[in-house]
Formats: sequence, structure tokens, C-alpha cells
Amino acid sequence: MTINGIWEWANHVSQKVAVETLRGKVLAIDGHIWLYESLKGCETHHQQTPNSYLITFFTRIQRLRELKITPIVVFDSISTSSPAHEGADQKEFVPRKRRNFGDSLFTNLADPVYKTNMLLSQMGVKVIISPGDGEAQCARLEELEVTSGCITTDFDYFLFGGKNLYRFDFTASGNVALLHDVVHLSLGRMNIEKKVDRPHLISTAILLGCDYFQRGVQNIGIVTVFDILAEFGDDGNEDVDPHVILDRFYSYVKEEIPARSEDSSRKLRLRRKKFNFPQGFPNCQAVENAVKMYLQPSVYHTMPQSSAAPSPVSMEKIELILKKECGWSPERLQKELSTSERRTRNITNTVTQPRINEFFNSTKMKSFSPIVEPCDSLDDYISSNNNWVKKRKRTGESPKVTPQRKRSAKVCIPHKPNHHGVITLDDSD
Repeated sequence: MTINGIWEWANHVSQKVAVETLRGKVLAIDGHIWLYESLKGCETHHQQTPNSYLITFFTRIQRLRELKITPIVVFDSISTSSPAHEGADQKEFVPRKRRNFGDSLFTNLADPVYKTNMLLSQMGVKVIISPGDGEAQCARLEELEVTSGCITTDFDYFLFGGKNLYRFDFTASGNVALLHDVVHLSLGRMNIEKKVDRPHLISTAILLGCDYFQRGVQNIGIVTVFDILAEFGDDGNEDVDPHVILDRFYSYVKEEIPARSEDSSRKLRLRRKKFNFPQGFPNCQAVENAVKMYLQPSVYHTMPQSSAAPSPVSMEKIELILKKECGWSPERLQKELSTSERRTRNITNTVTQPRINEFFNSTKMKSFSPIVEPCDSLDDYISSNNNWVKKRKRTGESPKVTPQRKRSAKVCIPHKPNHHGVITLDDSD
């Protein structure tokens, strides 16, 4: 679950980027989201493909490698009791998002995590099973500068401390798929354009409802919450405490502090609204726990040794896994690999094709100020000419002005009547 309605707002500060800018980068993958998307797709479209999530991971990892992007797949924590790995040193999956999936195949993802881990290890992909939330571990990897961001659709990545989120359109098809289907959302851009940082997003999650504080505050929507941040968010200060933002808002609308004459109309409008706050808000234990879960998540603070170096790629074992778990024939796998190679060649040709600016030395102009202004009349012409003379004098150059220069305007009237007269300007000595 992500913050209710947050993507409607986030789309205004996101931007599409050329995938060439991601070549050579290491990106974390929110593995839980990929599992959910695959299983949800099968349930929605009534597909019976066994273990289709393995195909999802295989094809998507291939796509990223075609683009020279190195993935590190991160899953949420698991614990023991899954029949797929009884006796193995594994733990059963205990996702915090389980309650949002209902009573379905999503409630126990231990087996998919285990099987996906087996496939990815044969593909030479690093896999991390986080001690807590996968998004939190992805954010920690970016903080450690192990990765340059995360591929996910879960906005909680920013609440855990992430800086750069990427959304890929993996439904694109064709030989050059994905080249222009990457959406980048940056915390830095949010702060510059909207005066919003991590503490403000945590406050937003509490007000609208989130995984750790589902009830939220009634009668608050996405528009109202950003009015609250604008008035009580300390102008986007990244060091402000989420509790402070919430307490300022609560105290003001509950009239525990008086209104002032300089209060904005937006602030006064918030004061007049009726909000249904949970008991004890915002100084209750539930809010305290939720904020703590985002600010101090359970993560590995260094790269786990088990994920330090990936295993070498084994196509034989990959073929065996896909055949056993998904029913893929060797011909099906070979066809997929051939398509992947063809896309790689096309992408490489597109990226390496020289552009015209590569043949010329580029110079960067600090600023540009036009010397001649547009002229719509004779008066404009005279004014423009005078401005031109003044600007030339400021540059230290002496404009050549003929003494006793006379200017006259000639009006040319066409022999045949029409609706437009043509005015021409001429100089005469």
C-alpha cells in the first residue's frame, strides 16, 4: 500500500527520462512489487500459467540487462514455515502489505520468494532478503551509494529515505522497448518545486493513512494535506520533525493557539474546517510508532555478505528451472534469448548513433539580450534605433552614425485596392 492519492500529486513533479541516462547504473528492484504485479495480473486475466512470476522476473531482468542496467533485487522479510523450504536456512515471508491483498494467493509469498531467489541466483543477480521492509532496504542501498535509485511503484520508498524512484513500462513491446518509457521521481525535485521533503511525506502518510497508521484523519484529502504542509511545514525544511508539523496543524485548527491578523486565507480556511482526529492525535502511541517505523526501519546497514558477489550465469540451470516450474521448452527459451539479443543490438545502435552536435565544439552562452527590438510602427522604429545606439556605446564600440542623418517614412499604396497598406522605412541623406 502506498499513500492514498499520492501519485495524482506526484505525477506533476515527475519527469520522463531517456533510458540512456541510466546505462551503467546499479538500481535496486522492489521484488515484492514485481511479485504482486505478476500474481495480480494472472488473477485479473484468469491466466493459469504456473509460477508466472518467474517468467516476469526473467524477462524483466533481461530487459534491464539489454539496457546495461545492473539490478539488485530486494524482498521483504520472510520466516520459516513454508513447505517449499522446510529444513532450509530460509524464513517465511511476513509482508506488512499482506493485509491489503485480502484472502488470496497474495497472503503467503514465501514460496514465490524462495523460487524466484533460486532463478535469480542462476542469472547472476544479487538478491537481498531484508530484515524488514524491502523499500526501506532499497533506500538504505541508495544511501550507501551502492545503487543510484530504485525501480518501484511504491511511494513509501521516499518515506524510508530514498532519493530517486524510477517507474518502467515493462508492457512495451518491440525491438527498442523501454527506450522512452522511464518516469523519474526525485525527492530533490519535490523539495525545489513543492517545498516537500521526507518529514513532510511522513506527515502526509499519517494524515491520509498508510501501512502503519491506516485510519489517517477523516475529512483530509490530497489537496488539503498539501495546504497543511504549505502552512505548517517550515518551508520544506528537511530537518523538521514530522511530529512538529502534525502538532502545529492540530493545535491551530483546534484553536489551542489564536489566529493572527497576518494568517493567510488558506490557513484560516483550514481553521474553519471540521476534522475528525483519532483519540490522542498526534501525541498518541500509534502515531509515534508509525513515524518511528519510517525514520528507523529495520535494514542491513552494510551490504550483506551473501549478496556481495553474484554467482556466475548458468543457462543450463535457468533452462531447467523454467522448464520445471513454468513448462517452458528449450525452444521457447532460445526464442526469448534471440529476441533479447536483437533488442540489445538495436538499442546499442540507437545509443551509439552520432548526433550533429558531436561534430562541433559547443559553447555555452551566459545570457542573450537582443539588440534590436520588434517594430510595429514608426515610433517603435525610432525608439529601437535609439536603444541600439545606447547598447553599442555600453559595449565600448562607437556606432557609425552619419551626421545630419534624416529619416523619413514612405507609405506605399498598391495600385489595386486591398485591405493592407505596406509601410516601408527608408533613410535619405
